[in-house]
Amino acid sequence: MRRVQGTLAAALLSSAIVIVFSTWFINKYFWIEAHSLIVRFWPPPTAEQVEQKQLRRIAGWLSLDCGHVRHRGDADPAISCALQALKSGRRFYVTFDYFGLDSHGTTGLALNAQGVLYQVDTDQMGGGWGGVVCCSRRISDPKVYRCKKPPTEQISFPANRSLSCISDSD
Repeated sequence: MRRVQGTLAAALLSSAIVIVFSTWFINKYFWIEAHSLIVRFWPPPTAEQVEQKQLRRIAGWLSLDCGHVRHRGDADPAISCALQALKSGRRFYVTFDYFGLDSHGTTGLALNAQGVLYQVDTDQMGGGWGGVVCCSRRISDPKVYRCKKPPTEQISFPANRSLSCISDSD
C-alpha cells in the first residue's frame, strides 16, 4: 500500500514539474505566455454561444430550434418556424445576429413551457460598423425581457431581418 502511495505521489510531483517546466520553456523561447495558451486551447464563449445557452434554458428540454440567422442571412425559414411554433404553442427558440456602430451581438426569442415569450439580447463590444472600437471584446451579460405583445418582423439597414417584441423594458 505504501509503495502505491509513493508511486502516486512521485507521479503527481513529476507531472507538476513537467507542466511548470513546459510553461517556462514555451514562455522563454517562443514568447507565448501561459494565458495565451489557455485562451488558444479553451477560447472564451462567443456572444452567440452565451445567447444560445440562455435561450435553451428558457425554452427547456425538447424545444424546437428554429435556427440561428447570420447577419444578412436568409431569415425566412427561421421566422416562419418561430411564427408557426408560436401559433401552435410549441416551445422554441430562434436567434438573429446584428451589427451596431461599436459592437455586434445576437438577439433571440424563446417560448417557455408556460407559454410566456421572452426576448434575450447579448452584446459584444468591438467589431461593429465603426470597426474595432474596444480592445477587450467583452461580452455583456444576456438581457432577458418578457414580451408584452407578439413578435413583429424588424428590418434594419442593410437588408437584415429579425423578429423582435415589445418587452417590459420598452
